[in-house]
Amino acid sequence: MALLLNVTDPDRISAFEAMFRDFPIRLVRSDESYDPDDIRYVFTWQPLEDWSAFFDLEIVFSVSAGVDQFVDLPDHITLIKMVDPNNTQRVVDYVLAACLAITRGFPVYSEQQRHKLWEPQPIASFAQTHVAILGLGEIGTRTASALKSLGFRVSGWSRRERDLEGITCVSGEDGVLSLLGSADIVVCLLPLTSETRGLMSASFFAQMKHGAGLVHAGRGAQCVFDDLGAALKSGQVGAAVLDVFDTEPLPEASAVWDFPNCLITPHVAGRTDAETAARNVAENLTRHLEGKDLLWQVDRKKGY
Repeated sequence: MALLLNVTDPDRISAFEAMFRDFPIRLVRSDESYDPDDIRYVFTWQPLEDWSAFFDLEIVFSVSAGVDQFVDLPDHITLIKMVDPNNTQRVVDYVLAACLAITRGFPVYSEQQRHKLWEPQPIASFAQTHVAILGLGEIGTRTASALKSLGFRVSGWSRRERDLEGITCVSGEDGVLSLLGSADIVVCLLPLTSETRGLMSASFFAQMKHGAGLVHAGRGAQCVFDDLGAALKSGQVGAAVLDVFDTEPLPEASAVWDFPNCLITPHVAGRTDAETAARNVAENLTRHLEGKDLLWQVDRKKGY
């Protein structure tokens, strides 16, 4: 009975080897020979090439909180997402930095620098800036609170009704669109589901306040990037900070690299600590061996 460690980064490998040194479940790495029949558990970011080769696979542990890449995982296999307070704070910090950058015009100045232009932009105060957060899960809620503490006016949308002090919360299918016309910055922190795939399309951008900014730290497939490029070129979207893309790494030939008034980061908004990941997996496997309910289990129907 073994856990397959399907990662290549040395820090995660070292953390898992230390955690599982005396654990009752054997640890095997993907770069060493193993018998698929021995594998009961897998820790991975990407789906395995052929799930059917692992007849006795019971649980898949995702490296991250995002699990939409496991759409083809057989239904009988339990899927566990990664929960890490340090990762949550890193995403919060990223969104704060992105909102500050847009408020002070940094994406526009970056574009002007490429063209050697010296054109000061208007400065808006935080109190004059309305930030709409799409997705009020743990990360979205903490982000909303952090932005509010800085003085921003904050609203948010979630699938279920929420009540957050000092933050205007909306829900329901039309709730997302109801925020777009007044928001100066729209932040996407949504999970990828059938409802959110392709959400940010031409019609979405057309309903945004003219010249508003976009921070995209959700999932790449939620954005129709050709439509975003057109919205940035027309000025309908004034600036964007993008951390996730439909193809990663972003290909050199991608038109996204040349979007105006746009800052691009290589999917670095958050990262789970290697030690936290190893500890979380070990804790859940201990619970599994003891017949207890597992933590952070994904609702396969909802997709998160």
